[in-house]
Amino acid sequence: MARDSLKIWTIFLFGCFAYGMTELLSRGYTHISMGLLGGICMIFINILNDKRALGLGLIPACFISAIFITVMEFATGEILNIWLRLGVWDYSGMPMNFRGQICLPFSILWIFMSVLGFALDNFIRLKIFQDEAVPLFRGKIGSRA
Repeated sequence: MARDSLKIWTIFLFGCFAYGMTELLSRGYTHISMGLLGGICMIFINILNDKRALGLGLIPACFISAIFITVMEFATGEILNIWLRLGVWDYSGMPMNFRGQICLPFSILWIFMSVLGFALDNFIRLKIFQDEAVPLFRGKIGSRA
C-alpha cells in the first residue's frame, strides 16, 4: 500500500518536472498549473502502460493518451484562462483551435510526446522501483522469430 502511494507520487512528480522543463526549454517560461497537469497526465500514462502490458499496442495507447491530454488541457484552459483570466496560454493564433484552449497541432504533438511519457514511465518502473518495464515496441521489429 505505501509502496503504491510512493510510486504514484513519484510518477506524478516526474510528470510535473518533465512537463515544466519541456515548457521552460520550448517557450522560456511555465506556470505551476502546467506542472500539475503534467503530473496528472503522467499518472494516466502509467495506467495506460499497465494496459499495454496486457496487450494494448503503442500506437492506440498514444492516441488514447493524446485525447486524454487534450481533454485535460481544454478543461484546465477553461478554468485558468477563461474563468479565472490568468492567461497561461492562448492558442487563438494556431490553426484549428477551439476557444484558444486547444488546437490540432498540439493534439498531434501529444501523440508523439506520449511515446516519451511511456519511456519515462518505464524508466521509473525499472530504475526506481525495480519493476518490469513494458517494451515500447513489440512484434517483428528486432526479433529473430
